[in-house]
Amino acid sequence: MDRKKLVNQSIDYIMQHLDENVSLDTVAAHFYISKYHFSRIFKEETGESVYAFIKRCKMDQSAIDMKLNPEKAITDIGLDYGYSSSNYSSVFKKRHAASPTGFRQSIPVRSMAVPFNPERVVHFKTAAEYAEQIEVQKLDDLFVIYERFIGTYMDLEKTGISF
Repeated sequence: MDRKKLVNQSIDYIMQHLDENVSLDTVAAHFYISKYHFSRIFKEETGESVYAFIKRCKMDQSAIDMKLNPEKAITDIGLDYGYSSSNYSSVFKKRHAASPTGFRQSIPVRSMAVPFNPERVVHFKTAAEYAEQIEVQKLDDLFVIYERFIGTYMDLEKTGISF
């Protein structure tokens, strides 16, 4: 399998299983590849280890969860993403430069500015409100071209890619 294709598929797999106990072992096993070999390929292609990628994605997803579910206890959100109650706060603070409580209070729960277009504000609903709007439809096959970018928002802005 092509290295880039393997990494892209593994990232998709990780993102789909963030709420589970996903690890280097489970991802490598899913693709029937040695965890050592997979780890090297992933690091060479993305610049970060599988463990660091999973940890970062879980932390970012927990921040979104915190915003979409303002009534949910911060401790429960941390536990949902595999952190102990004592560990979650310190890891969150390192990643987002704010405590979970401070983060929750710092950004309006119902809206925030778009990172690359600060004049545009996106308004959020609660998870329950989004769930009510879900409609499953069968669509014809589409040809889609996409490019996955690995890096930070600041790195993305430097490349000149716009949305």
